[in-house]
Amino acid sequence: MAEHDSDHPETTLNQCSAPFGSISNHPNHSACEANDHFALLYETHTQQFSTVIPFIQEGLEQNEYCLYIVDDNTEADVVTAMRAANINVDAVRESGQLSIHTSEELCLKSSAFDQEAAIDFWKQSFSTARKNGYGGIRGTGEMTWILDSEITPEELRAYENKLNTVCSSQGYVGLCQYNRSRFPPDVCAAIVNHHPKFVYNDTSIENFYYIPPGGEFDSERSNDPCAWQLSTLVERTKAEKALRRREQGLKELDEATRKLMCADANEITEWAADLARAVLNVEFTSFWPYNKRTGELELKRSSTELQTDVTALAELYETRAWGTFISEQTETLDHLKPPQEQLESEAPLRSGVIVPVGRHGIFCAGSTHQNRFDDMTVNLAKMIGANIETALDRAERERALNEQTIQLERVNRINSIIRRTINAIVDADPGAEIEQIVCERLAASPSYQFVWIGKPDLETGRITPSAWSGGQSGYLDRIVHTTDDTVTRGDPIGSAARTQTVQVVQDVLTDPGFKQWREQTLTEGFRACISIPLVYEESFYGVLNLYTDTPNAFSEREQTVLGELGETIAHSINAAETKRTLQASSAIELKLNIPNSDDVLARIARDTDCQIELEEIVPLTNDLSYFFFRTEDASTDNVLASGKQQSSVGEIHIIKDKETNHLFEAVVTKPTIASCIVDNEATIRSLTITDQNTTVIVELPSTVTVREFLEALRTNYPDTELVARRPHGASASAPEKNEVQKAVAEQLTNRQREVIETAYMSGFFESPRARTGSDLSTELGISQSTFSHHLREAERKLCEIVLENA
Repeated sequence: MAEHDSDHPETTLNQCSAPFGSISNHPNHSACEANDHFALLYETHTQQFSTVIPFIQEGLEQNEYCLYIVDDNTEADVVTAMRAANINVDAVRESGQLSIHTSEELCLKSSAFDQEAAIDFWKQSFSTARKNGYGGIRGTGEMTWILDSEITPEELRAYENKLNTVCSSQGYVGLCQYNRSRFPPDVCAAIVNHHPKFVYNDTSIENFYYIPPGGEFDSERSNDPCAWQLSTLVERTKAEKALRRREQGLKELDEATRKLMCADANEITEWAADLARAVLNVEFTSFWPYNKRTGELELKRSSTELQTDVTALAELYETRAWGTFISEQTETLDHLKPPQEQLESEAPLRSGVIVPVGRHGIFCAGSTHQNRFDDMTVNLAKMIGANIETALDRAERERALNEQTIQLERVNRINSIIRRTINAIVDADPGAEIEQIVCERLAASPSYQFVWIGKPDLETGRITPSAWSGGQSGYLDRIVHTTDDTVTRGDPIGSAARTQTVQVVQDVLTDPGFKQWREQTLTEGFRACISIPLVYEESFYGVLNLYTDTPNAFSEREQTVLGELGETIAHSINAAETKRTLQASSAIELKLNIPNSDDVLARIARDTDCQIELEEIVPLTNDLSYFFFRTEDASTDNVLASGKQQSSVGEIHIIKDKETNHLFEAVVTKPTIASCIVDNEATIRSLTITDQNTTVIVELPSTVTVREFLEALRTNYPDTELVARRPHGASASAPEKNEVQKAVAEQLTNRQREVIETAYMSGFFESPRARTGSDLSTELGISQSTFSHHLREAERKLCEIVLENA
């Protein structure tokens, strides 16, 4: 039986567009075949023509043969109504497509109603339509002729049934017109019973009380018509109950949707199961959100009134839930099977449905009745899933927007702090401690609870605080940070100093690399920290460290802004040092690292697996230099053997031989790292060579910029790394020392300086002498008298310089 759905608009014949009056557009009617038989019940001519004229008009437009039998109206009335609807009546009548007859012409009003003659008329009309190539036939007649004839109700029913039988084998749509105001009620009731479809109040109705002709009854109806009618009433009652249930569900859904649209994501996931159960009016529901972190569906909440294990109920759906989530297709379970360990008689749920909620997860519903989830209920469940998905999408958008707003406000606040910090740096006196100004300004903001700057020791790598602010200085006494990754693996501050990149710990509590400092840091109330290297060009000035009491506080935008602040601070420190250097004529001390060098001393270190310390270099000519170097815990024989194998070593001797400390002298004939440094006006303070690295600390005069010096050194040693940079020569004795060095450089000739430096480093002035004047004159390629002359002149000038400065 077809079910009328009050949620859909009623369909009139005006809306029929398919051939022969098909009303397939109506969602609750199957498409009418080309043998439909309608009865029109009307009370006014307006009601009559509002259905009949479109009925004829549609047939004409679909190339059907149309018949109209007038009785209650005149032919002129019908023609006028057709023309009012823009039907070209003259043309279609002339072509033969439209034929209008009176009841008298068909002998319908005769005292003795001739049923066979009337049926033959319709059969001839069918034949005419087929011969002329029409797509079908539709006819309509005003049935008031019955009132003027002597036809009995039984004869009328027989005629209608016979007409239905004829129509069932023809391409025919018929419309019998009954004026309710002129027919008695019992006749109207009979009319309803004997028409499969009828039209009333502009509504096309599928007649579930229709009694087909006796020859067309199926066995169920013919054997027990009462049982069939009762069954029809039961089905109708069930349909009405389902409709009321759906209406109640839609009402509940509307209320639930309004609630969901005002909730956040956590509230939605908490409420989803309860709301779904209320809307569907079932015994069990559960919600399974998708966990993006684990990549799994996880049972969030179940809702039931059953006195049973909720987890066991949820497990009924577990094996199918993932498939529904992946396919995004709703699955109906008409017979739920319990887990293997549970007897079927113990399982309270008999049917269920699994509904996808977009990419947010799924929800399940279950009933203690089998086949509980019909199409209407499943559609309602889909609507619930779609509404939950929409609500979660909205909540996620709002949450992302709120987080973005909070981050933007934080960044704006930090930008303001940074501007004030930069202004304070710019306005500071050249002698002011820029690091302390930075720490105080940043710690004064509510965004950061503690700020400090640390600098790594050039020798040990330990990072020592140079400035701090925030009232937590005791914290620094309890922690150790170093650039040596083997000592404090995962140290963010050491990593920032070593790699010169920003390092972030978003959550002190959970970050595995911060375990060593976790307890002390959490005790101070810090939950996140960031370490920013202070780098300008190739100069490194330390690490700026900021702590906050909020986890995940450092957004990518804030990290970028703070990284730029680090560059600004480094630039300011560089500018201040440059200014102080120019004012004090002091030098700059640089620490350099040159890995895997192929220098002569590096080759000797690799051959002998020892560490070499350069004591002095005495340049002789452009390519020739004297090298004095020490080794520890190395075989002197191995060192001498390796040196003699080097093509760039002219001679090599051992000058001092102690148990573990040995001093060597070597004549090197090719450029080296040391000679390159000296040639570029720098002074070597220390030069240590291992089998893998060469570490140099040099003093650069104010007349040479760091950039120029590094560019010159990298011409021959491209892997040179600038490890650290700091001012040199800030002590009170520095001016005197500089004056002595300047006087030596001005008073001694190159040969005199070469002779006295070689003599000093070779142990000539020791007692007893390690090398004689004859030995040294031979090595220098001059006569002994010339050696003695240059040595005495150098000694005299040094005495003058020292005594005059004294």
